[in-house]
Amino acid sequence: MSKKRRVMGQSFEMLPVEERAQQYREMADATFLKATKTEDPALREQYLTMSANWHNLAMALEMGNVDPELAPNLQSAPDHGISPGKAT
Repeated sequence: MSKKRRVMGQSFEMLPVEERAQQYREMADATFLKATKTEDPALREQYLTMSANWHNLAMALEMGNVDPELAPNLQSAPDHGISPGKAT
């Protein structure tokens, strides 16, 4: 396994808040750059959405909000409109 592969496989949660926010911003920059280089409009939109989400996560972290990577159980489960016992 290459060094780059090992680094990417590590979680950001072990980093101090400032470094974690910087990593999120670097992910935002990388996905924005990919958006500028693709000619596929749907793919460009996906990259821009990912970039905005990384940026928003960095901002939230810097504002003192809980990082979802550290507290994944704080978010409620998505509602897919399926109730227990309801036939699909």
